[in-house]
Amino acid sequence: MTYERRTWQDRIKDSSGKIIQEGTPFSAGQMNNIYEGLDISHLDVGLAAAMALQFSNLNTKELEKYKSQRLLQGQSTISNPGTSNGYFRSSEPFVTVSISGFPQINAPNYDVLVSAQNDDGSVGELIVYDKTQNGFKVKMTGSSQSVTFLWTILNPNV
Repeated sequence: MTYERRTWQDRIKDSSGKIIQEGTPFSAGQMNNIYEGLDISHLDVGLAAAMALQFSNLNTKELEKYKSQRLLQGQSTISNPGTSNGYFRSSEPFVTVSISGFPQINAPNYDVLVSAQNDDGSVGELIVYDKTQNGFKVKMTGSSQSVTFLWTILNPNV
């Protein structure tokens, strides 16, 4: 049965009791038609509420993504196994840092700050390079056997 909207009319009598307007007949079919209309309207409201909740969740996830891209922190270690005498080496040791979570949408235009945690004076510089959406590399210019450092991604343009 499909809902069909009807205009209800009152039964109207004049002062002598004669019926001027018959009015809409009251029946089970008419009442069932009313309930079907109510069911359809509740389904529409429920669908609209479900869509609103879904859009709200999408907006929350999008905001979380932007917050996660703006400031990220972590720790990593560079090992220098190729140092033979502490002064000469064939390559500069580096480490690739992978960014967990959401990719950086404006790569390579984000800043990375690095801070050595165990600098004994032989670390030299820590240089950040090859910035991509999902990570970057850090190389050490000194002669230390290893260095552990903290890194912080600052991405104010997100």
